[in-house]
Amino acid sequence: MPPKPTSTTVEDLTLLVTLDEVTILKALQARFNQNFIYTSTGAILLAINPFRPLDHLYTDAVKDTYIEHGNLVMMGEKNVPKLPPHAYAVADTAFRDMNRDMWIRPATPNTSAVLHAAEPEAPPMVSSNQSILVSGESGAGKTETAKIIMQYLGSVSMATAHEGYAKEHIRNRVLESNPILEAFGNAKTMRNNNSSRFGKFIRLGFEPNGSLLGASILTYLLERVRLVSQGPGERNYHIFYELLAGASPEEAAEFSLASAETFRYLNQSGCILRQDGVDDAMSYRDTIHAMTTLGIDRDEQKNVLQLVASILHLGNIEFDAAAGDSGGSAVRATSASALAMASRLLGVDEPTLERSLTSKAIQAGGDQVTVLLGPDKAVVTRDVIAKTLYAELFDWLVARINKSIEYAPRDAATDRFIGIVDIFGFEIFATNSLEQLCINYANEKLQQLFASFVFEKEQEEYVKEAIPWSFVTYPNNDLCVALFESRPKGLLPLLDEESRLPTGNDSHLIQSFYSLFQDHTHFTVSPLQKKILHFQIVHYAGPVTYVGDGFCDKNKDHAHADALGFMATSTVPLYKAVFDQARLLASITPSSSKQPSTVVHKFKSQLASLLALLHTTEPHFIRCVKPNDAMSANRFDEVRVTEQLRCSGVLEAAKISRTGYPLRFSHAAFVHSYLCLCPGVRLPPSSSDDPSPPSLRSTAQEIIAAILAGSFMQPPSEPPVVLVQEEGRASFQVGLTKVFMVLSVYEQLNAVRESLFGDSVLDMQRMIRGWLARVHYRRCRQAILTIQSTFRMLRIRRAFLQLRHSMLVVQKVVRGHLARVRVRHLRRHRAAVRIQTVLRIHIAKRIANHRRVHQAMLPVVSELTSVLEYSKQFELTQQFEQQQDYANSSTNGRSGTGGRTIRLDEFSDDDSDDDDSIVMGDRHADIAADSNYGGWGRHRGTSQSGMAALTYEVAVLQGGQLGVCFERRDGLYVAHKLHPTLSHCVDIAMISPGDVLVAMNNQPPLLSSTLEVQSPHGALHFLPPATYYTTFRFEKPKSPVAVQAGVSSLTTNAKAVEVLWLAEPSLGVSLRMHPTLRVPQVGQINHFDNPGMINLHEGDILIALNGVDIRRMEFSMALALLKDAARPLVLTFESVVDTYATPAFTLLDGSFLYHVVWDGGQLGLSLSKTTTLYPKVVHVNVDQPGTAMNVMKKRLAMGDVKVSRGDSLVKVNHQSVREVPYSQLLQQLRDGPKPVILTFQKRKRPKLPTTGLR
Repeated sequence: MPPKPTSTTVEDLTLLVTLDEVTILKALQARFNQNFIYTSTGAILLAINPFRPLDHLYTDAVKDTYIEHGNLVMMGEKNVPKLPPHAYAVADTAFRDMNRDMWIRPATPNTSAVLHAAEPEAPPMVSSNQSILVSGESGAGKTETAKIIMQYLGSVSMATAHEGYAKEHIRNRVLESNPILEAFGNAKTMRNNNSSRFGKFIRLGFEPNGSLLGASILTYLLERVRLVSQGPGERNYHIFYELLAGASPEEAAEFSLASAETFRYLNQSGCILRQDGVDDAMSYRDTIHAMTTLGIDRDEQKNVLQLVASILHLGNIEFDAAAGDSGGSAVRATSASALAMASRLLGVDEPTLERSLTSKAIQAGGDQVTVLLGPDKAVVTRDVIAKTLYAELFDWLVARINKSIEYAPRDAATDRFIGIVDIFGFEIFATNSLEQLCINYANEKLQQLFASFVFEKEQEEYVKEAIPWSFVTYPNNDLCVALFESRPKGLLPLLDEESRLPTGNDSHLIQSFYSLFQDHTHFTVSPLQKKILHFQIVHYAGPVTYVGDGFCDKNKDHAHADALGFMATSTVPLYKAVFDQARLLASITPSSSKQPSTVVHKFKSQLASLLALLHTTEPHFIRCVKPNDAMSANRFDEVRVTEQLRCSGVLEAAKISRTGYPLRFSHAAFVHSYLCLCPGVRLPPSSSDDPSPPSLRSTAQEIIAAILAGSFMQPPSEPPVVLVQEEGRASFQVGLTKVFMVLSVYEQLNAVRESLFGDSVLDMQRMIRGWLARVHYRRCRQAILTIQSTFRMLRIRRAFLQLRHSMLVVQKVVRGHLARVRVRHLRRHRAAVRIQTVLRIHIAKRIANHRRVHQAMLPVVSELTSVLEYSKQFELTQQFEQQQDYANSSTNGRSGTGGRTIRLDEFSDDDSDDDDSIVMGDRHADIAADSNYGGWGRHRGTSQSGMAALTYEVAVLQGGQLGVCFERRDGLYVAHKLHPTLSHCVDIAMISPGDVLVAMNNQPPLLSSTLEVQSPHGALHFLPPATYYTTFRFEKPKSPVAVQAGVSSLTTNAKAVEVLWLAEPSLGVSLRMHPTLRVPQVGQINHFDNPGMINLHEGDILIALNGVDIRRMEFSMALALLKDAARPLVLTFESVVDTYATPAFTLLDGSFLYHVVWDGGQLGLSLSKTTTLYPKVVHVNVDQPGTAMNVMKKRLAMGDVKVSRGDSLVKVNHQSVREVPYSQLLQQLRDGPKPVILTFQKRKRPKLPTTGLR
């Protein structure tokens, strides 16, 4: 036997061994102390407000657990564990019951007879609408519980119906209605920090598959008086404080908002903060977000907030008596700004608003008379206008929300809804007025509904079915409800009657209460209370004392006819829509035929409509309990909880649930469900004389007898089932029309039936699957035979067609070949004849021509012979003189300065860079004659072949680059290509492709490390930058050497600039795509570390990589090639400026060019930007040691030219600076790599040694 549940473990109060008030209280307290706030009492859920967040109870995982549990139960899964009590469980039960039949139709023998017998007596009951009633005192947590239920219903709808984005959007809109209703309809009271000051009924519509269609919201009895007055420690509606705390600076300035203490409607109670940890500014943002989600646009949101702000300013308007004896009033001077701001926000002019506050128009006979209002009545009018404005705004918001979430029922027979009732809880304040009377009356009606469903109807059902039953006494509030609504002498009818009388007043009303109800058990009054118009009503939750002062005025609660007429002139379109003049006047203007509707009358009508709707649904009850009045967490006040349990009838409900029969079937439904378990029971035969179906009551009794005797069918593979017999009540009761059953036996019988059905289903599945397999086999076998025969036929036919085609092809080929052989033979014969003819004619003509030429040449031959003999003798003389000159040069060494024969085009400041072309004579002869050119020696030597060859030397300073790429040929380094723009050597022009490098610093060229470049001609080698001053000796071979490529067409271009990209990871240049040519173009130069970078400009175009032209290549492919190519890499750019590529030392007509090699130290020159095309030297410092000019001064004896003031800088590394901006030139000179070759121009020819020019 399992252990009996104790008060600390029980989840359902009906399972307690001892069922009394003390035991229930202890069980609830024990669960509350362990953070178990939910407890079941049969079908009723008790929820105790913890007054603190319990997030672990409402996680997505917990929600998914209850959804999955409901799905398993709906699918008929066995042994599904029961989940703990929770609001999710109540919501899930309502959702499942909404779309589930009330009885099951299993397959049984004699099915047709059973169904025929069941049809008239017990038709299948379809799913019904559901309602969830959340009740309890104010502060018990009803609003939060209603929100939790709505969230779960939205989630279970999505999970069950597999809804898409559109349905999720509807769900989000339904849930987002809560922040708006709370902001505009909830307020802080003494008993609840977030008390609903209105009642609401939320109707969620669903499709038959559980998909959420939409929702609608009905509201009841908004507490209007709270807008103008609040008790100590209470607040006005949340929206006012949220607007002041969360408005942006622009909104605060536009609405003239200040602190809450400056507004009369907010500073009366001395309470500003909510005191429950909720931030008003954050709530304001939530409210704005909810409005946006529901489709309220920014203009409508602004108008809503503008109306809220206008009500605050309207409350700050005060009045003084008007001058004279008119008896009227006027706006106080200190309230002029409030009047101006209220009128501006409402969109009306100030005089109109002031006139509506201080006067009214009445009908006197056929004339309209304006009556002035005194200060007191003006204040009343102001408050009534403010309350009406806010109430109309609240109704507009509810209508706007309904428009956003409403749905049109698709099929009234299948569409279902779940209604959630969240109405104000029972209230007992220090001062209780008409609002508390209506609220408590509504709670009395809901308690009556609860008792009717839980107690009354349950016991009436047992009496009607004539089954044994001991009645349980339960709390009945029928007398209290009758006190309110009996006609014509009930509290509410008397209040309506008194309010409609022109002379009706509170004193006369309360006195009538005293005289009529002094003997009523639920109405008491003391002598002291009679003096101050107080009375007391004994409610189900306890006695409440009401203050009768103001009952009549609050019940009327409408302004005079033209008090709100000014809204018709508002310039704000939304306000005209909210305050429709015809509808507004119909509700506030009395007529001769109909009296104006009162607050009580309207509320009674709404409440009656709600109760009528709830009676058509299957209700589910959640009783919220408030553990203490201090709203303190972890505090359980036993006295207060006991009062609430006693008033709500929880103990009696537990007793009925424990001793009653929660499950009931019609006789036909019971026989239909359980006849399959008793094969020995037979249905009564039907008579042909009596068309009516036979009674199944006796059959149901036979089935019950068999079940109780244990003779019903049970699964053979499982142990026998022994029905649970509960002490104090039978497991079955057979009534006149129904069979009643306890829950435990129902669950056992269903488990047995499902097990038997499962075995039968397995057998049927096995048989059906076997039959289907055999059918499938036969069909497959027939299909295979058909496919085989067809395939064989097609294969043989295809082979025949192929053979016939092959034979035709062979025949055609042979016949064609024979024909072509015959044609070729005929053509050869004819061609041979024609060739013979032509050849014979040609030979004859050639013989004739030869004879004519021979005769004409005879006179010339004799003269030519003498000329050739003279030319041969002259050439021998020239060779002898040349050998003599070489011999003298080798013996005399540096005996002379030498000279160079150079023919130049004219060069001046006005010349174009494109004209910087140099035309030389015999290059080798010039170099041989210039024995002291550039300060470096050159001599004639002997080549490796033993023949005389010309050798010469060039020098590179420390850090400089030679600018020549070599190819390896027979172990020698042969100059393959010159790169003047990469060179820091002055004498680069002396080197020619094919020259052989024979020595470095007078030593054999042992090159251990070179920079290898892959080109279309193979591997080429660059010498790395010189680590010290280095001389290179080259040899020009006697005979010309074949060179694969000298200077390509790319580099001979006058605008070509080359850059040697070394092994550094970054080139220092960003490339972009040329807009028209779609080739790489220089975008930005970051540094000048690689050789040749000093000559690069922004906008230059990349045209070749290692001599490979890429101008026809796609931009992305060029970048990929550039990225993947091995280093070093020679990049050829086409410069955007004109360039020069002249040799080192060039003489001009009237002026000359000279070079200076700058190794990176102090230069010793000052340049200035001039109006000419080139910068001028304005200062030369040759005396400062270490500068380039000082070093140059020491070399003057070697033939160099001194830089002087007025010289122009025309080239850098042989590149013209004519088009280079002056600032960019200076930056390149400072930041570029060193050494660098600077080319200057002098205007006058210097005095040179008297060697002369040849």
